[in-house]
Amino acid sequence: MAEIYINVILGEDVLVTLESLITIHIHKYCNSKEVNLNIVPSENDNCGEPLFEVKLDNVRFKKCEKPPAIAHFCKWPAVVVGSSVTAGLSSVCRIIIKLSKNEKVLPLLGFREACLMACNEVSIWTKFCEVDMISTIKEFLTVPQNYVKNNSFYLPIDVSRFENHMCEPVKIHNVYKVARLKNNNKLLSSTVPVDQLNIAHKYAEGPYITLSDVLLFPCFKIFFQIVGKSFKSLPLTTAWYRNLSEELRDFEIICSHSICGASLLDLNVVEFPIVKKSLYISDPKRYNPQNRIFTKQCNIEKVLHLSRKLSESVTNCQEPFGVDVPFSWNDLPLEASPESGALPETRAVRKCQQLENLAKATVKITSSKKIKTIVDFCSGSGHLGILIATLLPNSHVILVENKERSLKRAQERIVKMNLNNVSVVQSNLDYFNARFDLGLSLHACGVATDLVIQACVRNKADFVCCPCCYGGIHNCHHLSYPRSKKFRASLSYEDYLIIGHSADQTHEEENVKTAQGYLCMDLIDTDRILYANECGYDVHLSKLFPSSCTPKNNLLVGLYNL
Repeated sequence: MAEIYINVILGEDVLVTLESLITIHIHKYCNSKEVNLNIVPSENDNCGEPLFEVKLDNVRFKKCEKPPAIAHFCKWPAVVVGSSVTAGLSSVCRIIIKLSKNEKVLPLLGFREACLMACNEVSIWTKFCEVDMISTIKEFLTVPQNYVKNNSFYLPIDVSRFENHMCEPVKIHNVYKVARLKNNNKLLSSTVPVDQLNIAHKYAEGPYITLSDVLLFPCFKIFFQIVGKSFKSLPLTTAWYRNLSEELRDFEIICSHSICGASLLDLNVVEFPIVKKSLYISDPKRYNPQNRIFTKQCNIEKVLHLSRKLSESVTNCQEPFGVDVPFSWNDLPLEASPESGALPETRAVRKCQQLENLAKATVKITSSKKIKTIVDFCSGSGHLGILIATLLPNSHVILVENKERSLKRAQERIVKMNLNNVSVVQSNLDYFNARFDLGLSLHACGVATDLVIQACVRNKADFVCCPCCYGGIHNCHHLSYPRSKKFRASLSYEDYLIIGHSADQTHEEENVKTAQGYLCMDLIDTDRILYANECGYDVHLSKLFPSSCTPKNNLLVGLYNL
């Protein structure tokens, strides 16, 4: 049985956030007996966030005063199933739909049940549906002066982005199969360009309604209710909205906020210029590692010249932290080792070597500090976290991962090994908010390593990190680069990106770029060390042993000074 948890504010009316309202309607729409809705009364006013009146007359729910501890590991709405919890609007709604086993609603998950499967950290489309549009509507309601000025109404940028998206060719995995059925042409060649297949965006992802439509519809319903008119510049969005209004006619929205006292009907409409890029492709503002400007050797040498003083502070000659800790795979259950899985033999051996380094560091920290809760961030299928849970049965290990399939494999191993000290969180770092004492990450890609370190800093928790994908670092709404004051005083963001990209050029020993690549790796990790020092940490930088177990072999161990 699955349990959904949402906060409500009880008074004369029942008020919820927009995310909770969508969750309630998805639960009502699925009408599943396998999923319970728990409303938890809250006195919090959500810091001025727009609230919506919800009618619970025809909704199955129960009032819950004391949710289980695991429900508080993530921001709500969240779904708890056994010893796992899922957060993030898209993921929560996906679970409700899947567990409903309702043939009427299962098609919302799309082809191969992949609709909004990718998390918003890596998918611009998921981010648009789950974060961008919802944030835009909230701002639209709470800061109306941003949109109404000098007798003009400024159209929200994300509304224009959606209109542009609806103009783009449909991009779905089975687009040619759909085209053959629609055009009644079994011989239609897959070499025909997608924009010539005669398939338009009737719905957000193509000719069929999906979960994306259900998440976006309430945002646009609020928008059109407030503006009170349609716009000539939004013909496709308007047609889409009218179609969905018939499909989702039971979706009621009563907003407790109003945008302003003046009518918008007589105002001039102003559109902000947007970058006309499909929402299916990478964010155009994100650093593109394929851009050759960052790969020219002359640029790399110029930046390294600027960094020569910074490189003097690189000290990675220490032995791996915990090298003196005894460890033997023979003393552990076979299921705790990657060699028990489906990995190729050579890869399994290297994986075991990587895990051994992080496990030794973890055991050494726990031998000298009171560590109760350990989080394995970006855990994948749980190799590191499951090993730690086996080595430290008195500690509580939380696996945090945003990929459904990876966590499914982890849960299967946890059940098989009968581990009772492991919890599973399907969430990205945006939604995870549990307290913990030690954070781990093995090859968390690019920004993820810095998000892990930042989460540890917030919790004053120690960390053990082996970074990866240095070329993937880029400014985001959570953090910016360089991380430390010393590096920011010496290097620009563009210079830093050059170093990051060059750090990924760690090839064979005889390759002329390899030494340069490792120097750049050490520079990025020195910046991370200096940032952690500023936050009260002592940090050890070393190489995994043997260093050949992975090209990305730096090990950062941060100990918080109490």
